[in-house]
Amino acid sequence: MNPRALAIWVAAVLLLSLGSEDPFLRVLTLGAALTVLLVRRRAGTRLRPALLAVGVAALLTVLFNLLLSHTGQNVLLELPGWLPALGGPLTLEGAAYGLDLALGLAACIVAGISLSLIVQPHQLVDSLPGLLSRTGAALGAAMTLVPRLGHSFLAVREAQQMRGWRPRGMRSWTAVVVPSVLTTIEGSVLLAEAMEARAFGSGPRTALATSRWRAPDLVIAATSSAAILGFVLALLLGRVPAWQPYPTLTVPALSWWPTLCCLGLFIPALLP
Repeated sequence: MNPRALAIWVAAVLLLSLGSEDPFLRVLTLGAALTVLLVRRRAGTRLRPALLAVGVAALLTVLFNLLLSHTGQNVLLELPGWLPALGGPLTLEGAAYGLDLALGLAACIVAGISLSLIVQPHQLVDSLPGLLSRTGAALGAAMTLVPRLGHSFLAVREAQQMRGWRPRGMRSWTAVVVPSVLTTIEGSVLLAEAMEARAFGSGPRTALATSRWRAPDLVIAATSSAAILGFVLALLLGRVPAWQPYPTLTVPALSWWPTLCCLGLFIPALLP
């Protein structure tokens, strides 16, 4: 998949998931982001840690909004008033709005991690204009930091377990976390030294092979651009339904125009 076409698709997902608070539209954008990630991911990539992190972030969003928002008429539970910030009614409206926020957040995160799980970081760097080559190199290196930290954590934990280490509370995890962070930092230093040894920044960036546009890439870029333009036009004309669960929870409205724009985000999963 061409990284420029992928970037346009990611921009469309971000716009459609953040441009409206309608839960139906956010469900569609999240479904499109997950479907494309599952179909288009690179061979050998692990989705479980990323999806687990997305699930935890979404769950915390719902929980925090439920505990901190005490607005709404359908009370689920009443917490004691002496609890700071938490005391008061826990409402169905607060849980519904937290779920709506979680859907938008999950769609944005899944679309963002698609940039590193569908194409290689160097492909993203090569697709940037020449003026942004150094910025792209920094971003490409940053995108590999989290996977390197995860691999280092697993390796150090297995090595410590072979030496008889067993988790006994939060303090015991320092024997794993500290070496993992230090190993990752050392890898970053080695990367910087390798870039300097290869005269990085002394001239324009070159590439062994460039990502060419294929017919499916053109279709993805065209449909994603059409989704962006169509959704912006729908916003300007007031065709995107607004939704607020407060003070009483209501069923979100559904409009065919923005729904069609969201359905266009599934196109990358249908093409070869």
